[in-house]
Amino acid sequence: MPRPIIATISTSAMAHNLDVVQQRLEKQVGSQRFQQSKTIAIAKANAYGHSIQAAVRGFAAADGIGVIETEKLFQLRELGWDKDLLLLEGFFEEADLEILEATQSITVIHSQEQLDALRLLPEGAGLRVMLKLNTGMNRLGFRPAALADVLPQLEQLRVQRKVAEVTMMMHFADADAPDRASFDYAWNEMRHALVRFTPALKQLAVNSLSVCNSAATLRYADELFLPNYQNIARPGLCLYGASPMGNTEGQGSLDFELRPAMTLKAKIIAIQDVKAGETVGYGSRFKAVEATRIAVVACGYADGYPRWADSSTTVVVNGKETHLAGRVSMDMMTINLNPIPEAQVGDWVTLWGEGGPSIDQVTACAGMGSYETFCNLNQRVNKQII
Repeated sequence: MPRPIIATISTSAMAHNLDVVQQRLEKQVGSQRFQQSKTIAIAKANAYGHSIQAAVRGFAAADGIGVIETEKLFQLRELGWDKDLLLLEGFFEEADLEILEATQSITVIHSQEQLDALRLLPEGAGLRVMLKLNTGMNRLGFRPAALADVLPQLEQLRVQRKVAEVTMMMHFADADAPDRASFDYAWNEMRHALVRFTPALKQLAVNSLSVCNSAATLRYADELFLPNYQNIARPGLCLYGASPMGNTEGQGSLDFELRPAMTLKAKIIAIQDVKAGETVGYGSRFKAVEATRIAVVACGYADGYPRWADSSTTVVVNGKETHLAGRVSMDMMTINLNPIPEAQVGDWVTLWGEGGPSIDQVTACAGMGSYETFCNLNQRVNKQII
């Protein structure tokens, strides 16, 4: 018998979230700008732990899918995805250019080394690229001033038909923050670059722009969708039912009408009757103040549940809420059954998702984010895609 823990992945919830994001985009920017835009659903890290197979089904209405792993490009084509594919970190070595050509994928270009490698393409390859600017995050991308040197190189590649289409892109470091200072600085850097290099961009026939991640898509699309460009949104986390703003008042997943795409459940495998004054688990973090029924649940931090989730963390048993009782162990956790006296061994416990707490609520209690919690889901957890 498999261990009694399962993550159910709802492709209908993923499709719903994509639709919600696109409706919100249209409401923000108006029908005309929206109709001219594209949405690339980000499915890196195995679709944030939800599986690339689920992404193909759940994001069928998207204009493209974005990943960082070159091997996923072939897998997505084999799964029947026939629309745009975007390699978000660009290619890592020259041999990857063959994969990009074979899968007809778009690649990000963020370094001179990548530009040099593009010269190895055969004439007529017609590779589509996204040119990434570093507007303040200081990870990947060219400084805006470097466009004076970069754009002529791309123009030469375009004349040789090695490159067919160029999109300008950037990535916000703080679009989810309450303070707009970093966001405004980054956007001003991008806009100034677009103005400063307008002649060169026109010569290169650049007419598309991609700047919106999940937070920027949900909050600032009206500012960021420029009317003279085809704007390409790149939502990620929100498509899986979590908010990049976490539990910020008025900006949580429920406020945006997002649905959880992943529901994690595990069964009660044992029950202990603990006396007042006794403790539970490693570090004796839970001390019973009264006689307490403690359930042992078949899920631990090795499964991807946050180890530092505290006693305020909610779970649901038989439709009723209760809380963790003690430290999360590698393979088990313990919960307080006093609010649910009818619970017994074999009952399912909803740890997050449909019918339970949101992933944002759980991670807030652990001092983490939903991003890493989704991605930490271990392969030993059974997955059911519906």
